[in-house]
Amino acid sequence: MSFSTKVKEEISRHHITGRHCQIAQLLAFVLAVGEVELKDGQAKLILKTENAIVEEAIQNLIRRLFGEQIVMKQYNKYIEIDDPDMLDILLQTIKLSDYVDYLEEDWLDEDEIQAIDEDTDAYVFSRGVSLQNCRFPKQVVQKECCKKAFLKGLFLAAGSVSDPNKAYHFEIVLQNREIAEVVQSLICGFSMDAKIVKRKKYYVVYLKEGSMIVDILNVMEAYVSLMDMENVRILKDMRNDVNRRVNCETANIKKTVNASRKQIEDIEYIEKTKGLKYLNDALRQLAELRLEEQDANLTELGAMLNPPVSKSGVNHRLRKISSIANKLREEEL
Repeated sequence: MSFSTKVKEEISRHHITGRHCQIAQLLAFVLAVGEVELKDGQAKLILKTENAIVEEAIQNLIRRLFGEQIVMKQYNKYIEIDDPDMLDILLQTIKLSDYVDYLEEDWLDEDEIQAIDEDTDAYVFSRGVSLQNCRFPKQVVQKECCKKAFLKGLFLAAGSVSDPNKAYHFEIVLQNREIAEVVQSLICGFSMDAKIVKRKKYYVVYLKEGSMIVDILNVMEAYVSLMDMENVRILKDMRNDVNRRVNCETANIKKTVNASRKQIEDIEYIEKTKGLKYLNDALRQLAELRLEEQDANLTELGAMLNPPVSKSGVNHRLRKISSIANKLREEEL
């Protein structure tokens, strides 16, 4: 089971009790997966989803809101409400009751029309028309709890979240830019930086940072999934921290080895050309020690000298030895 499915299962198990929040969530479901079909002057609402979790959530929500007042017809991968009176009740409840005016006046697309009935002058659509093109009823999501319920419904019906072990990505896919901007504003209202990108004919509201995905899971009250994700983030952070330290230590070791090799080359060159007696006592003592202790660092070399010398003192003497070796090389040329 994917992480996204686990989140949806967890959210669907928490039934919303407040009527105003139930209305907000039903609005989300209708906008996300709802289509209106007109035929012979009659409208019906089709709620299409291939996700059994979402289908069950929609059915349960409509039953809790309306009881026996609205009858749903269940088919394979979609729910249908075809009684005009029942449809009016539902759309009035979620503040989309003026959908017919928008269908016929503001957002009618000629490509959607199959024919116009000569007797009734009614539009016949070749396929359903999304309700996302209606004006968004902002009064439904005024309260913070209603905003959360609305976002839960949208995520269940049109959202996904990546497995945190692989990537950090949360998104809700919508057909209408205005609705996408409303959703973006709602998410940003919870102190997250949601973005919108156009993907083919869809508008995707997304979050990319792990901390913000944890925040949106908290908003949607998916607390178990939130803890699972936090555990993954902690392990990732620990792993990254260990890798950074190992890389840093490796780089330091490499730097020390390269420096030691260069020091030994300089000392051996002086020994070969002039002999170590060419150096004064302090430099000669350090040169002989470096040849004996080739893996020692500067602090360790300083502690072995008699009397002991600080790390900076050892470094200063080695620089002098290097300078002497370079001058001898120049003279040889």
